[in-house]
Amino acid sequence: MIRSTTLAFVLGAASVVGVASTAMAKQTHHAKLPVTEARAKALSLVPGRVVAQELEHEGGRWIYSFEIKPTGETRKIIKEVNLDADTGALVGSIDTEND
Repeated sequence: MIRSTTLAFVLGAASVVGVASTAMAKQTHHAKLPVTEARAKALSLVPGRVVAQELEHEGGRWIYSFEIKPTGETRKIIKEVNLDADTGALVGSIDTEND
């Protein structure tokens, strides 16, 4: 019983360390494109107000994800713009979400 409890503890601790290192990687990635430039580019693609933004690792690369409430939009619609954090290229298409 002690062996299985110890093994469970060690495996649990290893998974926590794995999650912590993933979270730490997000905090330590230095994108080549400053977030201010990425935000300006996203707003040039979808004029409006940024309601959320984040730097995330997705599909093997780092992307800035911006959720934008389009100017003049009266419905509860949010546009999501994803830009490569190193090149500034649009990743995928601009998605429309209902808020």
